[in-house]
Amino acid sequence: MSSTRCKALLVTGASGFIGRHMLNMLLAAADGPKRIIALDKRVHHSAAPAPRIETVVCDLTDRPCVLKAIEQAKPDGIIHLAGMTAGSDLSGYFEVNVQAGENVLAAAALLERQPRVLVVGSAAEYGITSGTHEVVDEQRPLWAKTAYGISKIMQESWALLYHLEKSLPVICVRPFNIIGPGQSSNLVPATFLHQIAAVLRGTAQDVCVGDISTQRDFVDVQDVVAALWALMNAGEEADGEVFNISSGQPLKIADMLDACIELSGQRMPVRRDASRLKAHDVPVIVGDCAKLKAYTGWRCRIPWRDSLATMWNSIISDREKEPRYQK
Repeated sequence: MSSTRCKALLVTGASGFIGRHMLNMLLAAADGPKRIIALDKRVHHSAAPAPRIETVVCDLTDRPCVLKAIEQAKPDGIIHLAGMTAGSDLSGYFEVNVQAGENVLAAAALLERQPRVLVVGSAAEYGITSGTHEVVDEQRPLWAKTAYGISKIMQESWALLYHLEKSLPVICVRPFNIIGPGQSSNLVPATFLHQIAAVLRGTAQDVCVGDISTQRDFVDVQDVVAALWALMNAGEEADGEVFNISSGQPLKIADMLDACIELSGQRMPVRRDASRLKAHDVPVIVGDCAKLKAYTGWRCRIPWRDSLATMWNSIISDREKEPRYQK
């Protein structure tokens, strides 16, 4: 694929956290694709129809379905966002992240005009356990500590193999901790904000936390989708490469917790919950995004405090929309 703008883009996992923001950004972008094919496992009736979006229902673990869907869509670009991110089902991670990803790659490789395929991995692939302040670039050996991270390494390896053996234009990315409205309530900082909202409503007494001494690299979902689109339009030299998407700045989880509580305007008790501790929690991980900047000119633009404020406003707004019943 040349640096010519992507005209027909297929997005898998279109109704997911990143997928929803991806579609909104593409619709608003002046240089957005003329056709957007939103592929998902099921129809989501809550989603408002958009004139440039074609909805395709397809289970990515069903290889014949994937081959048919992509052959009919004939995209010149694919952003593969769909995947399993939580749980303890090892076979599920393999089926959804590895085999389904390979189905997408195989279908793309069969098209007469092969599309550029952007495969979204994770910083969980690094899995390093050093307690020092280290900035991790793409050359760092991968040593995942979770089933999720291992499945993403396998997915990425398949994608790069398709590039080497079948000349499929493939780009792989490893986003660091993504935050923004719509983030799963099981992840930091959304879990903090939802608990804080519950304390304000009187349905909870405190905020339960795990290990808040760790440091992470947080990047706003709006910056992430901007990076993905920039890579879809990068030159051919980006094919076969791997890119971190990160802020490059460490943030203590304890500081993020304090900022979340500050947004509430009140003080509230915090309780350490042993059930929230992880067996293999990486103390510090920060991403080097110099390569992404060099290839695309991308910059991380949204400060983490602004991300938190947007998330908080979204949570409060959703609560206000909930129906109230008179007794």
